[in-house]
Amino acid sequence: MRRVGAELALLWRDARVRWIGAVLVLLMTVTGLGAWQSARQSGAEVARVTAAERARWLGQDAKNPHSADHYGLWAFRLSSPLAVLDPGTEPYMGRMVRIEAHLFNDAVYRAAQDAGPFDRAGLSDVSDIVGLVVPLVALLLGFAAFAADRERGTLRLALGNGAPPGPLFAARLAALTLVLVVLVCLPLLALGGVAVASLGTEGWQAWPRLVAWVGVQAVYGSTFLLVAMLASLLARTARGALTLSLAVWVALCVVAPRLATAGMAVVSPAPSYREARLRIEADLRPHRSAESSDARAQEALARYGVSDPQELPVDLRGLMMVENDHHAFAVYDRELGAFFAALSAQDAAFGWAGLLSPRIALQQVSQGLAGTDFAQHAHFVWSAEAYRRAISERMNAEIRDNPRRDGSALLAGPDLWRVIPAFSYTPLPLSRSFSEVRVPALALGLWLALLAAASVPLIRRLAP
Repeated sequence: MRRVGAELALLWRDARVRWIGAVLVLLMTVTGLGAWQSARQSGAEVARVTAAERARWLGQDAKNPHSADHYGLWAFRLSSPLAVLDPGTEPYMGRMVRIEAHLFNDAVYRAAQDAGPFDRAGLSDVSDIVGLVVPLVALLLGFAAFAADRERGTLRLALGNGAPPGPLFAARLAALTLVLVVLVCLPLLALGGVAVASLGTEGWQAWPRLVAWVGVQAVYGSTFLLVAMLASLLARTARGALTLSLAVWVALCVVAPRLATAGMAVVSPAPSYREARLRIEADLRPHRSAESSDARAQEALARYGVSDPQELPVDLRGLMMVENDHHAFAVYDRELGAFFAALSAQDAAFGWAGLLSPRIALQQVSQGLAGTDFAQHAHFVWSAEAYRRAISERMNAEIRDNPRRDGSALLAGPDLWRVIPAFSYTPLPLSRSFSEVRVPALALGLWLALLAAASVPLIRRLAP
């Protein structure tokens, strides 16, 4: 511990460390507080519109239940509070779904549509800064750990005085790690804490998510500290160590993610949403034809053993609506279920690309723990669809179970509207998020372990 304290004292006297830390903390704080302010405004807007939608549904005039089903409403999803730190896929996926009869609608209101030039620049959120800038900071902190001493001749002095290479390396790594934790993890914990304490967190398990998320960022930063110290052990000069470190940063943080994305498009291309919708329409269209409807009506009459709809114990139109919707539900489940499953499989395959770069692994783990990955989006869309089906089932059942013998139309009112509860979205639990990110998390751990193992022979051969 005394050696670690001495190394920390040396780092504290280094003005370069203070400047680098100040710039990093300022960058993360400004970006994080901007995202937090936007999240607060968005959350308040969602709450206001959700209440207005509920009032609109309950306040609708008396009408036929099927007309009320078409009247519809909007279902909204509140973001994870940790979207302030990592918005993940949210800006591209939409956060509100139109609930109406017959249609499985996609989510709309994509924040990326309103993005400004700064948002498109690539460093618009805290996760971008952690992914790109924190490795640079780690490399700048660690590249001179041994190379500068070797250049100045102080490494010969230290080894000559009996300082064992292993403990010396461990002390410097521990001191640099502590500095990185202070510069990166504490601001992230503070920003995340503000978000969790001030934004809606119901169902998100926000505090455990925040602790796990910050812990992963610490592992990521430590990985690049090891890269810098390995470069420092290998290079004869500090300039050579810096050059080698920056080359590794470009390869792992810039080139590898783009190569992995391009490779994934070839190896596992994304399914076509347009083709899935065309297959759904091709399946539903014949089922809606007049001939098909007549045939199913005759089949229903035969099933009840009558020849006249007036003799049925239920309303034929309501019965047909129930059966038509069940057919549509099965088609949606088959086609869109396959579409979402293919996208999830592509995400899972991309997790293995974390073996190519710690940044790829971090991106996957970070989104999953923040609750902003594709799995959460798919869960929201299917939750909204389940809510839509529950409304349709209830409206259709009202018509089916109240046959009108006098030819008049069935009218329903507020008593039926109140039967429909407000939409309430429950996010996927944290345990499911851990399961989703286990492969990239393993890849990130492997990077750290392999770099630590690679340093052992270099430490043993450490020479002035």
